[in-house]
Amino acid sequence: MVFVFGIDFAIFALMKKIIFTFISLLLGAFFISSCTMERKLALEFVDNDGRDIPVMIVPPPLLYMYNNKSIESLNNRDLNMDSLAFYQSELLQYISDSAFLENYMNAFIQYLDDHHLQVFLPDELTGFTQQRRLSYMVRLAQMELEEDYDTVLAEEKINFQQQTKYIPINKLSLSTWFEISQKDSTSYFTYFDEQYITDEIYGDFRQELWSFDIKYDYTILKIEKEDVYDFATMLGEKHASYVYDLIMNTYIWNKIPEEKRSHYQYLHYNAQYGSVEVAEEAFIRVDDAEQ
Repeated sequence: MVFVFGIDFAIFALMKKIIFTFISLLLGAFFISSCTMERKLALEFVDNDGRDIPVMIVPPPLLYMYNNKSIESLNNRDLNMDSLAFYQSELLQYISDSAFLENYMNAFIQYLDDHHLQVFLPDELTGFTQQRRLSYMVRLAQMELEEDYDTVLAEEKINFQQQTKYIPINKLSLSTWFEISQKDSTSYFTYFDEQYITDEIYGDFRQELWSFDIKYDYTILKIEKEDVYDFATMLGEKHASYVYDLIMNTYIWNKIPEEKRSHYQYLHYNAQYGSVEVAEEAFIRVDDAEQ
């Protein structure tokens, strides 16, 4: 009887496994079929239809830099408080706005070039207006580089007690507004993005040998000037990837049937792996406006 029961149980387990596998395949097939068209269109865009799309890039007129930290007042009403804050900043006063923008724009343009878009700058307006295919205008309407404080919380449970330590650090953030439209259109969409870097904290809680006091020993790696310029380069590439994804998704959206739009997933092209994936990051759309 034990032998027969073992056979029955094995058959039951095998059937259960087969049913589970079958259901998983059905669900997988449904998921794949639901996004196959979008992914196929994305690859068609990358490999063929998206190549040499003309894009006019209008750089920002300037880089606004603000120190939002509390400042030491000199009790002089004639002083401009923004200027006073700037020259009391720990980082911004040593940053060249032109060098920051140059790093940013070089990385931005290089990314679009590497992805086979045809980039135009304002001094090439005549050539851009002569393009007969669908074209885009990307205007970097405003960029603000801000210095401020942030706080890192270190916590750990030691001897059944929760230990916490709040550490003030420097934070540098870049807020950017984009106005993006198709050529010859009087309307545009406004998009926003904010990214930041901070000092880095390395440390851990330690218990004193004799007093048994618990202290948090740490080292702060402060933001350096070169970190800020690297930040500009990184964001130039990141924002260009957002622009590329926006154009690609617009292409896909215009190609798919109406019934597929209700569950559309915004896609990202990962050039490193040559793959299309659901986007984890993108521009934040602010509003649409008309001029």
